[in-house]
Amino acid sequence: MPAREPVRLRRLGLPLVLAAVAAGIAFGMWKYLSPGGGATEFRLARVERGNVTSVVSASGTLNAVTTVLVGSQISGQIKELLVDFNSVVKSGQLLARIDPETYAIRVRQAEADLEAARTAAIQKHSDAAAQRSQLLRAKITYDDAKRDLDRKQSLVEKGFVSGAELDKATFTERGAAEAIRTAEAQVKSADAQVANAAAVVKQREAALAAARNDLSKTAITAPVDGVVISRQVDAGQTVAASLNTPTLFTI
Repeated sequence: MPAREPVRLRRLGLPLVLAAVAAGIAFGMWKYLSPGGGATEFRLARVERGNVTSVVSASGTLNAVTTVLVGSQISGQIKELLVDFNSVVKSGQLLARIDPETYAIRVRQAEADLEAARTAAIQKHSDAAAQRSQLLRAKITYDDAKRDLDRKQSLVEKGFVSGAELDKATFTERGAAEAIRTAEAQVKSADAQVANAAAVVKQREAALAAARNDLSKTAITAPVDGVVISRQVDAGQTVAASLNTPTLFTI
C-alpha cells in the first residue's frame, strides 16, 4: 500500500499542472485583449477650440413646429417682392409691398378733410362767442328798458307824464325781454353747432387714422422668425382682399 501512493499522486498532479498552465494562458490573453491591456499607446494632436455637433438621423416627413400663413387685408397690385422660397426671415422683416399710391391719396384726402373740419369748428366757436355777446347786449338793453319802465310808472303815479309814455316804456321792456329769449335760443343753437363740429372733427380724425392704417398694411411683414416654404404671388400680380384674406406666403 505505501508503494502505490507516489504513483497515484503523480497521476493526479499532471492534470492539475496542465489546468494551472491553461488558466494562466487564458488569464494572460484576457488581460492583453481587454481595454487598457497590453502596451500603453499615445496619440498627439494640436489643441483646438470648436463646437460639438450632434447629428440626428431620422426618416419620414419633416413638419414645422409652427406654420404661419401670411396674407393681406387690403387689395392692390404687388409692387415689390423681397423674399422667395427658402428665404430665412426675421419677425417684422419686409416681405412684399402692395402699391401704396391709392392709399397715400386717401391719407392726403383724409388730412384735408380733417383740416377743413377743424377750421369749421373754429368758426363755430367764433359764432357761439358772437351769440353770447349778443345775449349780453340784449340783457343790457333789457336792464335799461326795465329801469325806464320803473321811472315811467313812478312819474305816471305822480302825474308828471302821460299814460302813453308808460305804454311805450312797457312795450320797450317787453321787446327787450323777448330779445333776451331769442338771444338765449341762438346761444344754445350755437353751442349745439360747436358740439357737432367737434364730433365731425373726431370723425375726420378716425377716418385719417383708418386711411393711415390701410397705408401701413401695404407693407407685408413677417409675423415670426422662420423660413419661407411657400410663395403664392409674383410681382405685378393683383391681390383681391374682398371677402377672404388671400395667402401670400407660408412661413
